[in-house]
Amino acid sequence: MTDKDIEISEELTKQLESSPRSKLVEAIIILLHARPLRTSEIASNLGYQTKYISSYLSYWKKKGLVYQDGGRWYLTPQGENLAKAIVDSFSNSKFKEMLVIAKQMLDQVKEPINNKSEQKEEKQEKAFLSFIDSKTSNTVKKQQNNDPTVCIKEILEKLDDDERDILLYLINKYKQWGSTYVYIDQIQEEYKADMGWLFKVLRQLQTKRIVYLYQDPKLGLRIGFSKSFKEKLNC
Repeated sequence: MTDKDIEISEELTKQLESSPRSKLVEAIIILLHARPLRTSEIASNLGYQTKYISSYLSYWKKKGLVYQDGGRWYLTPQGENLAKAIVDSFSNSKFKEMLVIAKQMLDQVKEPINNKSEQKEEKQEKAFLSFIDSKTSNTVKKQQNNDPTVCIKEILEKLDDDERDILLYLINKYKQWGSTYVYIDQIQEEYKADMGWLFKVLRQLQTKRIVYLYQDPKLGLRIGFSKSFKEKLNC
């Protein structure tokens, strides 16, 4: 790999890291690294709608990562470099995980066997930690309540992947800025998503009384939390 290729790969990696839902992009890159595929084949294998995958491919085509030929998608040389980088990163991550486990196994072997004094100290430590835990449990619960996702865990579990992603996006904006609404062009710009797909997901969330949709004459379609959902966020 040349220095120029490395620079290109690093630039694309930064773009991926700053882009929402980059894990989906990485999954697509890995699939195309194996062999060329049609949009419908990628969608079927990953469990996403074809229109949704198409919007991602179109975006990264403009960035020089993929190209289409004869109905199938291929990786450009830049895409190939990025695919290799993703595979290497994944391999290194697995190695580090295994290294931690290996060291833990060795530490267990080094510990003295049948050491009564250490066992006694361990019991005393557990009893002390149990006492501390009982005193701090209420504090922990209060801290958890500061995270809105804890309050709506059951709701999130009932949503499909697309609905959950959009809702978490709205909640993150709420956590960052305290705003309970955004405009559709903000979501579309950040997700680089197909507008038809995005509107469909929002309508599904509206049907479930999680969000409301309001057409502002000046600023466009506004999406905000419904009154009942806002109450659940502050459990």
